[in-house]
Amino acid sequence: MKKLTLLSVLFSMVVSPAVLAAETGGIAVGATRVIYNADSREASLAVINHSGAQYFLIQSWVDDSAGSKKVPFTITPPLFRLNANKENMLRIIKSGEGLPQDRESVYWVNVKAIPPAPEGDGQNTLQLAVKTRIKMFYRPKGLPGNAAETPKKLEWHQQGDDLVVKNPTAYSASFNNLTVDGKEVKDANLVLPQSEVHYKLNSAHASKVAYKCINDFGGLTDEISSSVN
Repeated sequence: MKKLTLLSVLFSMVVSPAVLAAETGGIAVGATRVIYNADSREASLAVINHSGAQYFLIQSWVDDSAGSKKVPFTITPPLFRLNANKENMLRIIKSGEGLPQDRESVYWVNVKAIPPAPEGDGQNTLQLAVKTRIKMFYRPKGLPGNAAETPKKLEWHQQGDDLVVKNPTAYSASFNNLTVDGKEVKDANLVLPQSEVHYKLNSAHASKVAYKCINDFGGLTDEISSSVN
């Protein structure tokens, strides 16, 4: 029977740079999020190969929350070889118009690390390519307030069986964790500016929330407590 070689099995997952490095034997990205200020010509993201011997093919692109690549941003270089113990810088460039100017817009930067096809004697081989996906915040000029103030300005109320969080600011809020009366909300993630998100309650009434958000540098805010109206 002819032996088959599995060239690649792709696992697409949202992972931290540390996990990406571990899964691919040395590839990491240099941040957990990208802030693209409109008064800058571009934003950048480092990709580092910590492997002592192996090169990787790096593919990158920007998409929206639904995974569509029809977005007003391009990455250069979109595909390149990254040798062992080397670093390369991705440049993200705004290439389209029509973005809101009164609030942040959120997109996603994807970086996929593809190892070389293994050399061997035809034995079956499982080769993994791992993708990391991090948020990119496009921030227009002249927005009121600042991003650091946003977590404390979130508004909470109950609507039927839903806990509703409203973000009245021009900036996004990314949750690291959220609890309602001490019970964890597992799907808490992101509240876009000037919008609201609903979470199903596990009890008839909610009285207090506690949460931490992720700041521009990937760190955490102090825990914030708020009453539910």
